Amino acid sequence: MAVKEKPIWKFNIKGGHETPTKSVATARGKSVIIDEPVLRGGTDEGPMPVEYVFMGLLGCTHVISNKLANKHGADFTSMDIDINVTMDSHGTRLINPINVPFPEVVLDIVVEYDGPRDAAIAVTCDLKHHCAVSKMLQESGTRVIENWVLNGEEIQTS
Repeated sequence: MAVKEKPIWKFNIKGGHETPTKSVATARGKSVIIDEPVLRGGTDEGPMPVEYVFMGLLGCTHVISNKLANKHGADFTSMDIDINVTMDSHGTRLINPINVPFPEVVLDIVVEYDGPRDAAIAVTCDLKHHCAVSKMLQESGTRVIENWVLNGEEIQTS
């Protein structure tokens, strides 16, 4: 059954304080723990808030890449994504406010696919324009770099 999606829609996240470093957030009935490492005064029961941002980037990259592959006539049969983040913690450490907390994010995306090579290449060109989390980061000043390997071939993207 195909779902007809609205172009503009709203959603809600709820949550709250459990300790000074630990919170629980809920979306669509699914809850997650957000916490800091022990070294930062937390209990390390969940990822840090900034890690959830990049988990979202990973998920968005995966889902939108597969949608784009389908649109262009390819089938991504496997995908591994490794994300390396550079963070300027001057703001979160209360040293001084900053404009761009994440100057650079590098995604290494390794895909196996079936279908035309040109269809898979089209995904590498289109993703940065369609993944909402990537767009949010780009618009905030983060340099988002995507390194693609398609069926063992390194692909140069702009």
